[in-house]
Amino acid sequence: METLLHDLRLALRTLRKSPGFATIAILCLALGTGATTAIFSVVNAVLLRPLPYPQPEQLVRIFESQTMKAHWYGSVSPANYLDWRRDNTVFAQLAAYQFGSVNLQTDAAPERLSAVAATPNLFALLRVAPEIGRTFVPNDDQGSASHVVVLSDALWRNRFAADRGIVGRTITLGGDAYTVIGVMPPDFAFPATSAVDIWVPQVFTPDQASTRGSHYLAVVGRLEPNVTLDAATAQMKQIAARIAQQYPEEQATRTVALFSLHDNLFGGAIRRELFVLLGASALVLLIACVNVANLLLARAAARRREVAVRVALGAGRTRLVRQFLTESIVLALSGGALGLLFAHWGVRALVALASSSIPRAHPITFDAGVFVFLLAVALVTGIVFGIVPALQGTRVDPRDNLSEGGRGGSTGRTQQRFRNSLVAAEIALSLVLLVGAGLLMQAFVALEHTPSGLVTDHVLTFHVAPNDDKFAGHQGDGFYTPVLQRIRSVPGVTSAGLISLLPLQDYFTNGPFEIVGRPKPERGHEPVAEMRVTSPGYFRALHIPVRAGRDFTNQDQVGSLPVLIVNESLAKRYFPNEDPIGQRIRLDTLTLTIVGVVGDVRGASLDRAPMPELFASYRQVEEFIPGEMTVVVRTEVPPASVTAAIRDAVHSVDPGQPIFKVMTMDDVVAYSLSDQRTYLWLLATFAGVALVLATAGIYGVTSYLVTQRTRELGIRLALGASPASLQTLVVRQGAIVAAIGTVVGLVAAFALTRVLANVLYGVSATDPITFIVVAAILMGVALAASLIPARRAAHGNPMIALRVE
Repeated sequence: METLLHDLRLALRTLRKSPGFATIAILCLALGTGATTAIFSVVNAVLLRPLPYPQPEQLVRIFESQTMKAHWYGSVSPANYLDWRRDNTVFAQLAAYQFGSVNLQTDAAPERLSAVAATPNLFALLRVAPEIGRTFVPNDDQGSASHVVVLSDALWRNRFAADRGIVGRTITLGGDAYTVIGVMPPDFAFPATSAVDIWVPQVFTPDQASTRGSHYLAVVGRLEPNVTLDAATAQMKQIAARIAQQYPEEQATRTVALFSLHDNLFGGAIRRELFVLLGASALVLLIACVNVANLLLARAAARRREVAVRVALGAGRTRLVRQFLTESIVLALSGGALGLLFAHWGVRALVALASSSIPRAHPITFDAGVFVFLLAVALVTGIVFGIVPALQGTRVDPRDNLSEGGRGGSTGRTQQRFRNSLVAAEIALSLVLLVGAGLLMQAFVALEHTPSGLVTDHVLTFHVAPNDDKFAGHQGDGFYTPVLQRIRSVPGVTSAGLISLLPLQDYFTNGPFEIVGRPKPERGHEPVAEMRVTSPGYFRALHIPVRAGRDFTNQDQVGSLPVLIVNESLAKRYFPNEDPIGQRIRLDTLTLTIVGVVGDVRGASLDRAPMPELFASYRQVEEFIPGEMTVVVRTEVPPASVTAAIRDAVHSVDPGQPIFKVMTMDDVVAYSLSDQRTYLWLLATFAGVALVLATAGIYGVTSYLVTQRTRELGIRLALGASPASLQTLVVRQGAIVAAIGTVVGLVAAFALTRVLANVLYGVSATDPITFIVVAAILMGVALAASLIPARRAAHGNPMIALRVE
């Protein structure tokens, strides 16, 4: 311990004498460790920590799947869920839930709440207790007992001022009275990736409990002790097969699929993207370590005379290596400490930038695991980047280095080759990151310029959900028709319409249909389309062109001919050689006639091709109107300027009706690209840091080379060499190193960028233009970094250079 303390004191004293060197080394390491720690904090919170429920490994997510469609997983019908729950022996409990939203009406302004309707056993299955009050009990889904609600901690604090007397009070949800029975703890979230305001009991009517054709439930289960996921899957498939035999009309092609709840929530694309980012941050750290190793090599060469003196006085090589490594570890720990601050800022920026893109069951914090990771990174990097300089710096001959004409600070070819190899490695690693960022940037630009099928400027969108107590059964003419009439009369509004699912915001509500007059297709081969309920004015508001036929009109109402509008994709797929106008389509028991064909819209995302879509008039299909609709308003003035007037128009129909998710259509499109934008921003940031570090490394090595060759260059000048030739000599040295690093980097990038293939749109993972441009940029930067010390060498005074030794 005494020796260790002595080494630490000596290391601190030595580094204090070289503040410039220490500052640069610590900053390089801080950038690397900070970036890696920030991304690891996200990976730790999202992927590595277990779900925040007791025995989380027993929790399983269960889907219905299709025997004829690989990797298709869908929601569950109530009847199937009830049969699964009754017949299985592998689950201790099965619970079902569905997402929704509901209006909260108080003396203050009405508010739309996110809600989960869950079977009463959900909280018992998760084994979580409320902060105050109670959760659901078995009979809470029966009759009037079902009008109970559990609040989230955030809603309790923000809307009810954390009043502990809230339990037992009545609140109004959607026009109905509900009794508050409990408040969940602040760290509880279910589903774990969603912000939920309230939980209410899931109630099945007799008709719902017997239906197998309507699929809207999410199902989660807790395995019995010692039951594996494979064993549970085998039994559940047997149950699904029995159900398919009993109900072939609805279930002939359906089975089940089981996943661990953690893998279901955090697997797939988010796992891949986070590990790519972690790998990118690790490359930045590696580049930083290479930079510091080069600095230490240069410093070790400058200290050869000091080391020779210590060897002459009896110091052993092991003792000297330990002292050098102590200095490296002090640098690494100092860089780690500063990196922790950088990581804290990085996590805050990341959460602000990508709060909606990163699913997480836990808050992203620096817990003990993150600190252990940071300490391990600091110690390992301290040893890794310090060991070679320590070994090379202590390999000296005292007689040579202490003699008056000794070489002093010079280094041999072996050491120089090693330093050049490190710089080439920096360039190669930087090129990998820059190519990855370049590919993502190309893909993002291509995505941004993909035609959506919409004209988005001067369009305001918002959601409304009529209260059931006032408009149940007559939402169309009772609420939406007068709302549209009053919105259209607002000054500055040119058109307005309704849509059940707004493109690029909500999607994937589809189902089979029949084309009247054609043979009934085999089970599993029915035509399928996205189903939308809309109104006159919707297509006009978004400038979606009517390609054939007509738009909806106010005459398309109850009592008139039921009509449909289809998009071009549906017309081309199902009516390729005939006119779709006049064709009839059957949805369940309702037959509708196609009266129009509209242009395609990329409804799911800009990187997905348009899907076949059916549009029905909201005044003719009251039973298909969902609980929530989106109003689309085109204006001739800035959209935000009419928001207050539109809110007043809605309140004039129902004063207790909130409007929510108020966004311009431009913002809707931008939000749909937020995941790709975040991913690009992060990888580009890492690539930029890597480029800066690599440039610094090239400059540092070239400057050191010039310093080491000062006497040689002075002799060349004295013998008549031109400054231009000396400048070319020095730049050539840097160019050779940069070229080697670029070639190695191109090979590595060609192999590694394939992991980005699934997130690239409109560009290949091996796009040659990106590789060539990035390589040219990196070579240019390398040559520019070599040029400054080259010019200094070429314009030096030969007399001063010859007196250096």
